[in-house]
Amino acid sequence: MKRAKLRGLKRNAAVVLGNVGSAQDVPSLISALSDEEPLVRGHAAWALGRIATSAALAAIHMALLSEADSDVRAELSAAADSISVRSSPSESK
Repeated sequence: MKRAKLRGLKRNAAVVLGNVGSAQDVPSLISALSDEEPLVRGHAAWALGRIATSAALAAIHMALLSEADSDVRAELSAAADSISVRSSPSESK
């Protein structure tokens, strides 16, 4: 059986945190936004969007300023939009 490479392990960790993580996990995910692997950065962005704290949103915005990979930029933008939608006040009818 083949073992997962480190990037796969980091990606899997980000997925787990996105599914069951909390605000306590945001610093680790923010660090992952600087990983050398785009796969890890993209999944960290997704996870931050799921946890949806103000610190997560700030980190996503900062990462967008310097991210060169188009797939990671797309994931960062989607995460930012997800957080913005959750935190915006409901429209009155």
